[in-house]
Parts: sequence; structure tokens; C-alpha cells
Amino acid sequence: MTPLPWAKYLIYSIILILLLTFSAIFSSCETAYTSINPSKIETMIDNKEKGAKLIKKQHMFFNRTISTILIANNLVNIASSALFSYLLSTLIPTNKSNLQVIISTCVLTPIIVIFSEVVPKVVAKAHPVGVIKSFYWFIEMLYWLFIPLTYPISKIGKKIYITNTEEEVKSLIDIAKEEGVLEQGESTMVQNALDLDSAKVSQHFIRLKNVDYVSWKSSMQEVLEKFKETNYSRIPIEKDDNLIGIVHLKDIFYLQKGNILNYIKTVPTVSANSILSVALEKMRDSRAQMAFVVNNNSSDKVIGIITIEDIIEEIVGEIYDEFDNDETIYEISLEKCRAKGNVEMKTLWKQLEFEDLFDDFELPEEEKDMTLYEWFKKQLQHTPRKNSKFDYKEKISFKLIEKKTTKNSSDIFEIDWGN
Repeated sequence: MTPLPWAKYLIYSIILILLLTFSAIFSSCETAYTSINPSKIETMIDNKEKGAKLIKKQHMFFNRTISTILIANNLVNIASSALFSYLLSTLIPTNKSNLQVIISTCVLTPIIVIFSEVVPKVVAKAHPVGVIKSFYWFIEMLYWLFIPLTYPISKIGKKIYITNTEEEVKSLIDIAKEEGVLEQGESTMVQNALDLDSAKVSQHFIRLKNVDYVSWKSSMQEVLEKFKETNYSRIPIEKDDNLIGIVHLKDIFYLQKGNILNYIKTVPTVSANSILSVALEKMRDSRAQMAFVVNNNSSDKVIGIITIEDIIEEIVGEIYDEFDNDETIYEISLEKCRAKGNVEMKTLWKQLEFEDLFDDFELPEEEKDMTLYEWFKKQLQHTPRKNSKFDYKEKISFKLIEKKTTKNSSDIFEIDWGN
């Protein structure tokens, strides 16, 4: 073939560079639309950034957008290969066509891979918002240009892309914790909140045998004595072997006599098979702090109670008040607690759920019946002093913060597993 004039070589070279540039743009857009976080798009909309609503639409119709990008990218890659082969054919004799193929492959392939694929995608992964804001209008224009192709393709894959499942969200939370974006306590709290719609009331309610209540026949003085004894602000009322309602301390605080039935308040009932989120919603709707638990929705026999505090504790951990002085394990947060030295190790391990939190954290059999103080002394291999500290398997920190000073006092340990 006759060589082309230098002016045509220049024009074709410019066209080739433009095609490779377009390929780089499409590759970067593909990665940017794939990796951008929907929350960032919502932030752009809240900030009223230019093009934010169109970008959200493109991300919502992801199949449509990605089809447009891939079609355009393949077209420019094919065109660049064809143009480069044509230029080689004008320089190399036709009887050496194999040489043309070899040179085209060895020269153009590395250029496309490095400058039109790898580098643009790495940049787009690091700056997805910037890439999308630069080219969203261009992608929208190409969609309408290629609509005979992109529209049916987007319909074929309509159900492929779905919202993250709850398990995927939990995995993202774990990753955020490992990367330091979330603290241990924050991660645990969010996961506990997600578990409210899977945990059942039957796993968390207080059985009737453990409930303090008074008979409907009790005198006002007897009920007031029960309030003093339990330090509760609400007490259930029993009649005919069933709970019929509650009485509130503030309603009878100043009374010396009267019929307790005149002060009964009704509370909602929830099935033991209900999930915690439904029970919480029912109590909030009834403006009640407590609900009676029954076996199922068709039963009226109360088998226990559950309170809003019980449900909230499933998210934030144990909640204490000024009268909870007899606790042997006092949880300060989801990753820190204080415990008395006389608590048994098996009780401590079970309540704090260390075996679930960490791998290979089962206590040796001979240590399960030890008290915390005995176990701590064994780990230190000497008598503990105030502020003595021990890190168990580099995961849990034990520190003696208060030494026993009198016969009735106890050693107090601070336990931290948030590091």
C-alpha cells in the first residue's frame, strides 16, 4: 500500500490518541459508578451540588448506565485497533501481514491496558465523586445516543442489582470497625440494633416466677410496702392467677387507704413469638413502659413481662440505677465493665459473652470455678496490688482498681475489651 502523506498520519495519530483518551474516560466511569457510595450521592443532593439528581438517577438505573459505558468503551477500543492496524498497513508491505499483527498487538495492547484501563480505574477508585461529576453529562448524552441498544440490555438485567442485605450491612460494619472508622462499642451497638428484628421476645422476657407483683385484694399499705421493698415505680396486679394491669407509685404515693383496683392501668400484651422491634413499637404506641407476655396472640394467660428498658439493653448493654448496688458485674459500656473479685469466672465469661466475641476464648476447665481474684492472682503469679494489670491473650485487659479494705468490701476489677 502507498504510504500516506505526513498530514494524514498526523490526523490519524490525533484521532488514535482521542480514541484512547475516550477509552480511559469510559474505564474510569465504569469503576466510579461501581464503587461510589450511595450515601455520598445523598450528601451531594443535600449540598445542592450541580448534577447531583441526575447522578442519583444514573446510579439507580445502574444497568442502563453501565451498558452505555461498556458499549462506548468497546466501540472506541475496536476503532483504535482498526485505525492502528490501518496505519501499520501503509508502512509495512502487504506480504508481511503477520508482522503487522505482531507489532499491533505488542504496541497497542500495553498502551490500552496501562493508560486506558489500569491507570484510569485506579484514579476512579480513589476519586469516584470527582470522576462522575466530570463526565455524568457525557454518559447521559451517550445513553440517549445508544438507546436502541442500552434500553433492552438494561431490561434484561433488571433484577440483578439489589439493595444490600442485612448480612452484607453487618459485614460492612465489621470492616469499618477493623479499619478504625467505628469503635468496638459503636459497631456492637449498630449490630445489636439490626438484630432487634430477628431476636424474639421469648429470649428476653422476665418469667412470671421472677416477677414481683401484688394481689388485687392487697391493702394500700401492703402495696406501698411492696414498692419500698423492690424500689420499683410500677408493680403488676394479680387476680385469679393472672396479671390484669399495673399500679404506678406516683398514683398512690400520698394515699393511706383505698381500693387498689381504682388505680390500675392497663398495659399491652405481646406474644412470646413476637420480635423485639414489634414489641417495642407496641409499647411506644400504647405509651407504656411495660408489656405482659403471653404464649401466643390467641392466649390471655400472662407468662411474664418485658419492659422498654429490657429491649434498649439489648442495644446499649446493661442499664443500672442508684439502687443496683448488689451487682457483681457492672457493665459501664459495651466494651468495658467492673466486676467484684468474688464473681466466678464461668459467670463472668458467660455474661460478657467473650466466647462469642473472640475466637478460641473458651476458659480451661480448671479455671471455670475460680473467682476472678483467684484467676487474676494465678495469671500474675503473685499477690495482686492496687493497679495491677494483666492482658489476656492481648484482647482483654484486667485491672485491679479497688483493693479489699474491710471484711464486707470486695476487690473491684475493671475489664476492658475495646482495644
